Amino acid sequence: MTISIKKAAIGLTVTGLFIGVGAPAAFWFASALLDSALGLRPVLPMPVSLILAAAAILIGVFWVTWAYSYLVFVGRGLPLEVFGRALHPTSVLVTSGPYAYTRNPMVLGALFILLGIAFLRRSIAGMAMVPIIAAMVAAYLATFEEKALVRRFGADYEVYRRKVPMLIPRLSAYIHQPASTSDV
Repeated sequence: MTISIKKAAIGLTVTGLFIGVGAPAAFWFASALLDSALGLRPVLPMPVSLILAAAAILIGVFWVTWAYSYLVFVGRGLPLEVFGRALHPTSVLVTSGPYAYTRNPMVLGALFILLGIAFLRRSIAGMAMVPIIAAMVAAYLATFEEKALVRRFGADYEVYRRKVPMLIPRLSAYIHQPASTSDV
């Protein structure tokens, strides 16, 4: 089953609005409020913060774009999922490309984008919020998304999950072996 151009466009629009606009805007304002409420002053000089922000945002956009393209073209589905329910779930377990390094490259990219925003704002609260958000997202992924993936892909996903980290990328690419020929 392939994904229609219409669904791919809707998925790209929703994902782009959430990762590219909604989450960064909410993060920008939340970090500003926290910095203000806690009386925190900007850290890092402006040129350094701009360089770090640009680097982090570019890394984030790279991971998000790479991951999205693999879900659509290899997995033939969309990354739109809420509480284990997918709009157009992937029909193939994607373990190549960015997914050979981390199980959640799109989340990794989004976290880099948020870190870039924290650098751009020179916000101590923003920098502190990124690992907290990462922990909350990891808990959500383990509670909802991973259970749905085990139901959909069974032993193949179990093997993949044991060998590929949730967020922090591996140094070498994982080579998927179907569960029937692996060490399940």
